[in-house]
Amino acid sequence: MQNPNKNAGSNKNVSSSKNANSKSHFLPMGIFLVFVLSITLIFFICVFRDIEKNARETIVSNIEHQSQNFQNIISQHFQYVEAIAEYMGMQDDLTSEENLKLLTALAEKSSMSRMLIIDPDGTGYYPSGDKQYVGDYDFFAKTMGGELSLGGPFESNIDGDLCIVLAAPIYREEKVVGVLGASCNLTTLADMLLENTYSGSGCILIANADGDMISYNADKRTSELVNYKTNFFNQLYNIKLPKSKDRHQIMEDFAGQKSDLFSITYRKRPYYMTYQPLDLEDWMLCYMVPRSVARSSYEFITRYGIILCVTLVLGMSALLLTILLTTNRTQTELLEMGQSDLLTGMLNKKSTEDMIQQWLDSEQRIGLQAFVMIDVDHFKEVNDTYGHAVGDEILKEVSNIIRHEFREGDVIGRLGGDEFCILMKNIVSDTNAIAKVKMLHESIRTHVFKDLGEDQRVTCSIGVSYAPMYGNSFEELYHTADLALYKTKKGGRDGFNVYNGKE
Repeated sequence: MQNPNKNAGSNKNVSSSKNANSKSHFLPMGIFLVFVLSITLIFFICVFRDIEKNARETIVSNIEHQSQNFQNIISQHFQYVEAIAEYMGMQDDLTSEENLKLLTALAEKSSMSRMLIIDPDGTGYYPSGDKQYVGDYDFFAKTMGGELSLGGPFESNIDGDLCIVLAAPIYREEKVVGVLGASCNLTTLADMLLENTYSGSGCILIANADGDMISYNADKRTSELVNYKTNFFNQLYNIKLPKSKDRHQIMEDFAGQKSDLFSITYRKRPYYMTYQPLDLEDWMLCYMVPRSVARSSYEFITRYGIILCVTLVLGMSALLLTILLTTNRTQTELLEMGQSDLLTGMLNKKSTEDMIQQWLDSEQRIGLQAFVMIDVDHFKEVNDTYGHAVGDEILKEVSNIIRHEFREGDVIGRLGGDEFCILMKNIVSDTNAIAKVKMLHESIRTHVFKDLGEDQRVTCSIGVSYAPMYGNSFEELYHTADLALYKTKKGGRDGFNVYNGKE
């Protein structure tokens, strides 16, 4: 008969051995987990720090770009008004019927909603026959003194629109004999600025050094941040500012035309606020965007972090298995996707098609979408004359120009060879799309390519189509834009055409 105590001792030894083995496994596993958790914590601290840095840099870059865009628009408008004023100065009668008809035609063909001729006594004559006395406005006296002047904002007595006035002196024999004024609708300008910033998210405004609001636009999410009819500085009382920035410091920044970026809180929601001088009068461009929107490009990092932490909690074996499976799956997906075009760094043909189709099928798509196709003119001749290495460099420079002209959220890709395409998302109107296409065409046309020299120019042919009018898929938009592109090539290249529903 076996000794019961002996069996009990044997079981005890096995149990002790198991416990010892468990402890020997738990110790290195615990050390490893502590190590991994520490590395993960450090990693996420660094990642979130970089996310904050990149988000801030992107916001500053966006507002600087929009500030420059606004200045360029005003400068172009001034050149336009100045040229017309010069022509008017050569006429005997400033307010003749012929001149007023000319102003009507010019207003219809430009983004300036109203134009008027102002006599030295301050009476303004509209082409419609309406009159408005503007002699009390500061811009009139300044312009009569021989300077270009920007006035506003004003509420038009004719139609009630809020606008700014661009005024140029009318000279005759080196003497100022009147003023030519042209009004620009501020709502349209604000719409354009907001549209090009995070696809229309946030709140953008223009105010002067005293905080008086000049222009304003916001999406539904941030529309409660600012009241357009109230002084901007007074509204800062409703916003929680950081400890490093108070209301008086912001007022000093506006007065001194200084830029800044910092975080604010409104109704427990975090935002970024940034402002930038416009170099026009004492105006400042201010932009506020929810922090979640500014960081939306990095949301995938947070998701992966949660997955990683959950996996660590599940234990060493689950962690190693998950890392192995995730790594293999990620590598497989990266190999299958192969999104980038090796030469230009843009999306390649397949990725471009997929992303455009995904956007067209998504719920984020709202209203009008513009599909733009671009071909570099006579590119084969460039390759034949200068070699493929030079041709590749030209394609790289063209791709950089395209990236610069369009928004970060637009889909931009190379379809192959010298063919590029862009999908402009959620545009306000076809006018905005055409303006962008014109700017792109002119930028390529005037660009000095380093391998060709100053005497050689590269031009492009462009075709444009719109969704949903002429297609709701990549294939349909590609087909209709290609027809417009073919029309451009058939017409001598170096230009663009918009598909109008006809073959």
